[in-house]
Amino acid sequence: MTTSKNTSNGGKLKKNIHTYKFSDEEVEECEKFELIGEDPVVLQNANEAENDKDTLPCRILEDFIIFDANKKNQVVSLDEIDIERRELHAAGIVKPMFVGPDDDDDDDDDDDDGENESCQKRIPDQRFRTTTIFYYQIEYSQNGQSEIWLRTQYGFYKLRKAAQEYIQYFMPVFKRIRTANLAIEAIARDPEVTYEKFIEMIQDSSSLSSSSSYISDSITIQLTEKDIINNHEYIVDEIETWIDEQEAFGAVGCPLIARLSELKRKKGSKKPKLVHSGDTSTVKTKRNINPSLAVRNPTCVTPFIHDLTKGLFARRLVTVKHTNDEVTQAENLQKENSLVNEVVVKPVTHNVEWYGNIIAHDNNISYYRSAKVDDDIISVGDVVYVRNDESDIPWFAKVMYMYDDPKEGKMFHSRFFSHGRDTILDELAGERELFLLDNCEDNNLDTIMGKVNVKRLEREERENFSSDDTSFYFYRFWYNETYASFEDVYSHEDPTKEFLYCGDNELCYSCENKFAAKEKEKGPKLISQDENRQECFEYKGVEYHLNDFVYIIPDKKDDPYTIGQIIEILNKSGSMSLTSVGGAMALTSVGGTKVIVMLRLLGRYDDLIKETISINPSASHRDVITVSKTIKDCRRLFFTRETIKECADRLEGVCWVDHKNNISDLDAYKDENDTYYMDLIASKRSSKLEETCLFDVNDISKCQICEERRRKYQSLSIEFYDYIKMNNQKLRAMDIFSGCGGITVGMDQTGVIDTKWAIEFDSSAAMTFEKNNPSAVVYNQCANLLLERAIAEHGRQEKLNDLKDFLGRKVPSMPAPGDVDFIYCGPPCQGFSGVNRYQKADDIKNSLVATSLSYVDFYKPQYFLLENVRGMLCFRLGGEQDGVKIKGGIKMGVIKFILRSLTAMGYQTRFGVQQAGHHGVPQSRRRLFIWGAKQRLYLPDFPQPSTCFAKQGSISILLPNGSSFSYNKRANGHAPLPAVSVCDAINDLPEFEFVNPHLTYPATAEDKNEKRPFKQVIVPERGWAGDMVTKYESGPLSEYQRQCRKDSEFLHNHVTRAFNQLTVERIIRIPMFPGADHSNLPEKLKPWCLSDPNSAASRHNGWKGLFGRLDFNGHFLTALTDINPMGKTGTVIHPNQRRIITVRECARAQGFPDKFVFLSDRDDVKDMHRQIGNAVPPPLAFSLGRELVRSLLNTYKDQNNKGNKDKEATDHVMYEVWVDLSEK
Repeated sequence: MTTSKNTSNGGKLKKNIHTYKFSDEEVEECEKFELIGEDPVVLQNANEAENDKDTLPCRILEDFIIFDANKKNQVVSLDEIDIERRELHAAGIVKPMFVGPDDDDDDDDDDDDGENESCQKRIPDQRFRTTTIFYYQIEYSQNGQSEIWLRTQYGFYKLRKAAQEYIQYFMPVFKRIRTANLAIEAIARDPEVTYEKFIEMIQDSSSLSSSSSYISDSITIQLTEKDIINNHEYIVDEIETWIDEQEAFGAVGCPLIARLSELKRKKGSKKPKLVHSGDTSTVKTKRNINPSLAVRNPTCVTPFIHDLTKGLFARRLVTVKHTNDEVTQAENLQKENSLVNEVVVKPVTHNVEWYGNIIAHDNNISYYRSAKVDDDIISVGDVVYVRNDESDIPWFAKVMYMYDDPKEGKMFHSRFFSHGRDTILDELAGERELFLLDNCEDNNLDTIMGKVNVKRLEREERENFSSDDTSFYFYRFWYNETYASFEDVYSHEDPTKEFLYCGDNELCYSCENKFAAKEKEKGPKLISQDENRQECFEYKGVEYHLNDFVYIIPDKKDDPYTIGQIIEILNKSGSMSLTSVGGAMALTSVGGTKVIVMLRLLGRYDDLIKETISINPSASHRDVITVSKTIKDCRRLFFTRETIKECADRLEGVCWVDHKNNISDLDAYKDENDTYYMDLIASKRSSKLEETCLFDVNDISKCQICEERRRKYQSLSIEFYDYIKMNNQKLRAMDIFSGCGGITVGMDQTGVIDTKWAIEFDSSAAMTFEKNNPSAVVYNQCANLLLERAIAEHGRQEKLNDLKDFLGRKVPSMPAPGDVDFIYCGPPCQGFSGVNRYQKADDIKNSLVATSLSYVDFYKPQYFLLENVRGMLCFRLGGEQDGVKIKGGIKMGVIKFILRSLTAMGYQTRFGVQQAGHHGVPQSRRRLFIWGAKQRLYLPDFPQPSTCFAKQGSISILLPNGSSFSYNKRANGHAPLPAVSVCDAINDLPEFEFVNPHLTYPATAEDKNEKRPFKQVIVPERGWAGDMVTKYESGPLSEYQRQCRKDSEFLHNHVTRAFNQLTVERIIRIPMFPGADHSNLPEKLKPWCLSDPNSAASRHNGWKGLFGRLDFNGHFLTALTDINPMGKTGTVIHPNQRRIITVRECARAQGFPDKFVFLSDRDDVKDMHRQIGNAVPPPLAFSLGRELVRSLLNTYKDQNNKGNKDKEATDHVMYEVWVDLSEK
């Protein structure tokens, strides 16, 4: 933009005139213009008289400027559109309008780490210039966002972020629209709102949900009363029109309207120039604020959670009080943070002497129970504070034992505590809370400065403080410094613990754990024989016996484990130490022996039938890729006559293998972890199927010890599930922000969870949840509003007015505290996602984490699970907006806030990142999970990978102190089962293809005579292509398909979305080989935006992967919320059929069972895609749920005094063995 000075006669300066200068990289709008990531519209005829947002492209225009082509491109206000002989155009950066209410705020991060890199990275900026603007349209949206749209001949453009030099022109327009929108929003929420209250609201940007998206990020907009006065007539006219349109006649008597109308009468004829009120040919307004739905409610939190936020959330949080004890709880928290650490720091200890008699004597060392240090009597079990050489802040430590050493002097052994600020909680930690550590050492008694009053809080005991004891501290959790987790301290100083390594006079829990860890690190250890135990060896906590089937680490990275059977155990020299031949056995060498095992190898049945899919990189779209319909089974093995010797440290656990004829229910058997079957034998693993023969059932040898343990475990499991069923003891669960119910599907499959309530804002997702969970109560309403009503009804005992959900139905009562045992939730994550380019400090979706925790505070469930994107790990809480980024704030602030809230409420907690591809899902999707469990319960762990996944990406978490961790203990990408491929997931589904419309290339004789092996379907202009309900055409062809097809008689949602004919023709003409994309299209079909040298894509390698064909042997790319060949994840064309993948195939990519039916309140296939893309993959949820089952089983054993009797039955069961491989 250039500037010139305009002068009147006499040379007097009048004003600056700005003109717009075209950019070299700028593209002018035309009918054929296409945009990367844009959803192809069905109709694209710019001459249609009734074109609207359903028939023309809808795009975003950023960094925009409006100029008049008839005045030499002079920059003008949008209001000048009504002046005669004006021809207004807009220029800026054009972007696609993505599916969903949050535009391009997709909920996933870049999960594929370089695979299809150019397709996954951000869409490049394309400078753009529109044709003549016909009119602009104002939309007052339901979510409070006032929007401005431009209409041209070829599309609609939503304005977002004015160019810096255009702000002065746009500000008056924006303020006028903004104040009117805020006024309508305020009246919709509260018909009794006053003028004075409204002024307070507009000055507090967080009090209303509307927020600007039109002014530059670097400019902070502050509305004042002057803006109301300057635009009062426009505001009144808009309010009156809104009342008529929405029939909101109950708002007529609103005090705010009365005051604004009074201003209008007083001002009389002083009507601002060029202010539009009501629709004209150039200005149109849509007032989409429904008074019955108002707007998205402000974040609602309990007093306790509110106090923990410490003002770190940019949005205002509405506190809803319930019972008196909760208010007291919040006051106690405030008192905690106001206390000052008043322990007396003493530079020197003057006197130390023993107090009492010697209690034991060993190796010239005398042990005492107490000592006098200056004026304090210090006894074993007391907590003291000791000098810290590195800081003025003392260390807190528990005295484990005291002794007098002739060389060292008067000593004590201390187990340390950590101050909260030295844990991951850091800035958010409470001043008075300490955390027990596995960190101990010997110290001289003269390092003690004094005794401190430290109390261990019991399970239901809340934080409480005595005002006359300023040295009071408390603890309730043990802190794992490696994993930044918090566990119930009781299990880490259990008085009933049996010590195996510490001497009787030197008992220390921390030392015991260190000794045990060192013992594990020594490597495989032979175990001697006794009358009850067969000879075996132990490694990493797992016992290995003769005839055990074991996992062997393969040589190639990301391969599944090799499986073998131990037939001999040898010492380092190779001579036989143990053998199963000849009856009784004896150990020949124990100390210092390096354990070698002789293994008989088993092969995987799928390798016998493996067929290479013929791929021709020069294939055309006419070719056919043929895929075998042979049934695969990753749980089927075969014996071989191959044997190898391996060091025992190459083993990674045991599994259970049985002959097929010994298994009564094969499907149930395969549903267990780490179970395999076999019935064939071959000479070697590389054999072919025809080279095998049947293996006699009597020839299989099994370890009798492990078989008995397996039997005991199965018996205990049956007893446990019977107990749950007979006593109605399933955990009653609530799914908040449920979406369509991905977590619920996986959790309910565990058999111990019953999801009875779900809360979901989106109507289509709520309908889907309700369809698939008919016994659950589904609340299609705002979670904040529902929490407020629950507290009012059950906390304050108020009678509630009826409330309608977004489908027009009466909202039932919320459950009462005590009804909910388990809460899991996935708060909307766009604000945290790496895909979201515009992170906002005040995004309401960020503060919904506080809402979720408030549900926990109110309902106090036994367990809690939160899911979100990995981006939450690095979101800075309490930061300030700095352009499109957030500066300042607390590093990992949201994580710290969640952990602080959970621990403050008495919950143990741990967090970790899980890769869905590790848990049987044919797709890369990494997600963050945070567990919470009440004290005295077992805190669930995270599952180990069950399937390999080569493109796993990083699942490590980097802590603020620079250390990192991951819960994955499997080495080098190995796992028991191979990765699930696209072919494994979908090759059993009915086959069909699109019919070529031949819009661009007329049908040739060859086209007309072509005979395709698949059903041909004409793609309609609206709706979908395919069958919403159909029958299967074959049985399941893989183990993954067997799991998906359980209890499903018919196939649902096997449909694709509709496209315009040009897009259909492009899809059909993609060549028939994996990885083929738009670059392989004929010239006339290549999208301009992807091929023209002037396009933005030309600077990004042509945006490889759009209109991409999937690979049967690969995996699906991360499922975003839109299946679009021009979208961010454009590789969505079926591997061997001329169409995009269907809704059901997307569901298979996520692991949804086939019986799960997707619905839309608008019969919109894109709604279904969005539900699937937003969901947690059910197999991943199921894996997490199985960890909860193990925790519940341990609790069941404790309650029934079964801990000792059944310990062996559960500690070494075959399909739970990976737990023994985990380092606690």
